[in-house]
Amino acid sequence: MATNERDLRAFDPGLWAHYTAMIVGGWLFMSSLVWHDAMVWRSVDWILGLVVIGLAVMSFRRPRLHWGVSIVGALLLVWSVVVPHMRETTAWNERVCGVLLLLLGLVGGGQLPEHDE
Repeated sequence: MATNERDLRAFDPGLWAHYTAMIVGGWLFMSSLVWHDAMVWRSVDWILGLVVIGLAVMSFRRPRLHWGVSIVGALLLVWSVVVPHMRETTAWNERVCGVLLLLLGLVGGGQLPEHDE
């Protein structure tokens, strides 16, 4: 019985939100290298991708940092709408990543224990 309780306790939506935010941040970083848009836009995308990865990793020990992922998602969403892009694929990629990060950052919790059991 203890095994089942631990398995159910191990599922934490906050942890999965942090992992997914890291994946989306990695995608944003890599997509800036694949889709060659103007240099300024590409620089913003890979910088924000690295910021998201860093915030998601730090959120494992400091769960309040999940709001930073939401802020970066909202910033990316506004950036993709306000600033003109050379390619529509880059703009849509930023919009989708921005919405995902905004929603993932709203999921609270996900703190890892101080010491492994």
